[in-house]
Amino acid sequence: MNTAPLRIIVGFSPGSASDDIAHLIAQPLGEHLNRHVAIERIAGDNGVHGALAVARAPADGNTLFIATLGTHALAPHVRKDLPYDAQRDFEPVSLLTQSPMLLACHPSLPAHSVSEFIAHARAHPGALAYGTSAIGGAPHLAAEVFQSVTGVELRHARYEETKQLYADLEAGRIALSFNNIMSMLPRCASGKLRALGVTGAQRAAIAPDVPTLAEGGLRGCEVSNWVGLMAPRGTAAAMVDDISKAVATVVNNAGVSATLHKGGITPCGSTPAAFEQLIASELERWRPVVAKFLHN
Repeated sequence: MNTAPLRIIVGFSPGSASDDIAHLIAQPLGEHLNRHVAIERIAGDNGVHGALAVARAPADGNTLFIATLGTHALAPHVRKDLPYDAQRDFEPVSLLTQSPMLLACHPSLPAHSVSEFIAHARAHPGALAYGTSAIGGAPHLAAEVFQSVTGVELRHARYEETKQLYADLEAGRIALSFNNIMSMLPRCASGKLRALGVTGAQRAAIAPDVPTLAEGGLRGCEVSNWVGLMAPRGTAAAMVDDISKAVATVVNNAGVSATLHKGGITPCGSTPAAFEQLIASELERWRPVVAKFLHN
């Protein structure tokens, strides 16, 4: 049994969904595996720095990466110079979670619904800015699809750190953001932001009063963000299986599961093969979307 310390690399800054989830599972995962688990942030370049560090790490079962929809299904289409191969350079371990994103705006905007926001944005073309922390990430793609479907014109404000994005959004320096529901919803509950809609196919159980974008008359805006664990390619199958089984137990135990559900996130846990299949299907799904909205 491998008892060496286990590093989980996060490619994004504090406040991101991947960072929050990594810290949530670290201690119970370590207890289950009887290993010390340490979170290490290697943030930058939309998660690319962290992913590359893991792709180049020894395949000894001691290093994992918190992979996201952005790093493993979008970046391969967004970046022609991507320094890793999302499939060839990694061993899928387990899907951790899935969740919709939340569209929220600053409370000063005269909009209490998606339709009211669209009307306001159409009356002020190019005046409203939305914030993201990644070019070509899920929030960026969601905003681009939203603009295409609605015909509104928004400005893109790019942030290096999620905490600065939220600081500007709460201060009203930018108008809105599509972002992870786990960090957005508490800000809406406190009155710092106003929730307008979720990007899932159904309403989020944690926010039953917030309609889906489809309920607001928008079709084709569904985006489900996911987070999973990857190991360097070549990691022994037995090691991958052991960690995968532990992850499934951890994300579905009462404490972790309750925390995730409270944040509007669905705990998953999967076999390596099932996660590999999901990544392949997501790569195919997002290829034409990226080509249409980012390379036209």
